[in-house]
Amino acid sequence: MILFIIILVVILMIVGFFYIKGSTGNILGGIATLLLLLSMFGLIYHDNNHWGMKEVTKTTQTTIYSAAGSTQPFGMLLTQAFGTNSGNYILMYKAQADDSKTTVNFIGNVKMMNTSDKAATSMMKTWISDEMSKNVVESSKKKANYQLVENAKNAKLVTKTTTYQWDNNFAKFLFGIGGESGELIQKEITAKVPKETWLVLTPEQAQQLQKLAPEFEAKQKAQLEAEIAAAKTPQEKQAIAAAAQKKQAQMAALKTSNPDAYAKLMVSQMKTLLGIKD
Repeated sequence: MILFIIILVVILMIVGFFYIKGSTGNILGGIATLLLLLSMFGLIYHDNNHWGMKEVTKTTQTTIYSAAGSTQPFGMLLTQAFGTNSGNYILMYKAQADDSKTTVNFIGNVKMMNTSDKAATSMMKTWISDEMSKNVVESSKKKANYQLVENAKNAKLVTKTTTYQWDNNFAKFLFGIGGESGELIQKEITAKVPKETWLVLTPEQAQQLQKLAPEFEAKQKAQLEAEIAAAKTPQEKQAIAAAAQKKQAQMAALKTSNPDAYAKLMVSQMKTLLGIKD
C-alpha cells in the first residue's frame, strides 16, 4: 500500500503544481509534497529499522537419536567445530531411531550424509564450503552448539528461532509487500545430550574408536591368555579363567538388567580409550 500511496501523492503533486492554477493548486501540491516526504521517510525507516514489526521468538524441542544407531549400548553425537573459537558446530545425529543415514545439521540447514563413509570428513568440509557460499548472510544468522546434561534420559534438539512479525494490521497494510513477515533474525540450535550415557565425538574420533575398540578387545584377550599361561598350577589357570567368565557374565547381566549403568560403564571405557577427559 505504501507504494500506491507514494504514486498517488506524486500524481496529486504534479496535478496541483502544474494543472491547477492559483492557491488551490499550491495548497494541493504542498500537501501532496508533505505526504510524499512522510511516505518516503516511513518506507526508508521501515526498511532500515523494521518499523511496524516486532521480534517473535519460538522454541521447539525434538528427540534425537544416536548417530551410531541402536546397536551400541551408548549414544553418540558427532560434532565438528565451525570456525575458530566460534562456539558453532556441525551436529550429526539420527532424527529417527531407525534411520539408515545420519542427519547433518549445520547451523540449521539439514542434509543427509552417511558418516560411516571413510570420506565423510572430506565430504562434510566440501559441503560446508558450498552451503556458506550460497548464502553467507542467512548462514551467519544461525548457530548450533551442544550441551552435556547430567542425569538426562534422552537427547533433545532445542531450536530457538527469532523472526520479524507484523506488530499490527495497519503496519502490515502499509508495508506488507515484500514477504517480510517471518524474516529470520536468529536461529540457535542446541543438542542437549545425556552426559553419562552419550559420547560427543568428532568424525575423526569416531573412526579412531572403530579402529581402537577391536584392538582393545584383542589386547584384553591376549592379556588373559598370557595370565593363564603364566599360572603355575592347573588350579590357578582355572581360577583365572573362571574369574574372567564371571566378569563377562556380570557385564552381560548388567546390560540386560540395567542398560543405563552398562551404558555409563561403556562410555567411561570409551573415553579412557580415546583419552577424553571430562
